[in-house]
Amino acid sequence: MHSQRGITGLETAIILIAFVVVASVFAFTILSVGIFASERSKETTYAGVNETRSTLVPVGSIVAVRGDIGGTNGVVQLKFAVSIATDGEQIDLTPAWTVAATGTAPTASGNTGPTVVSYTDSNTHIRDADWTLTWLGNNDGDDLLEKNEAAEITLWLHQRQSDSTYNLGTSSDNYLETRLIVNTRFSVEVKPSKGAAFRIERTLPPELDAVMGLN
Repeated sequence: MHSQRGITGLETAIILIAFVVVASVFAFTILSVGIFASERSKETTYAGVNETRSTLVPVGSIVAVRGDIGGTNGVVQLKFAVSIATDGEQIDLTPAWTVAATGTAPTASGNTGPTVVSYTDSNTHIRDADWTLTWLGNNDGDDLLEKNEAAEITLWLHQRQSDSTYNLGTSSDNYLETRLIVNTRFSVEVKPSKGAAFRIERTLPPELDAVMGLN
């Protein structure tokens, strides 16, 4: 008798079922990974859109104010308006400083503001400069910048005395130790609590007016 070997139908069925199960598990894994990646991508996209919608942007030109600094003229204040780029979430503009009753340089407001304004020129870098806030037009009375609201930030470069003159700063405060004069290039960077920071760079003209719009 010749020897004959083979497999039964039951064994064939078991092998086929094993192949189907393995393929099903593999397909489920691939689909799960794809769905998870898609969801994460969607969340990232939405987060990016919300971040962009809540971006703080400058409105109009930056204004430089001239003053007497110990008998010599120089720029003593920089002013610029800000608003939200689109219909995004509100941005906290609580100022850490407020203007004193005498009109001199800011005094502490008692609040901790999350928005940081920095100043830089060829001689000086002030990481957290003193600034005050004035609301423009309609607002709801709080310090949150919202849709259809605008606010003006005043950056104080020098401390004003009661006689309307200004002092040079020292290494122990946040005011300029040198004068910001003609033909000087400077930059201001605003870093809000949410959204992207923005930078304003300008060069002063050859002659300083009392108030100058730097476009």
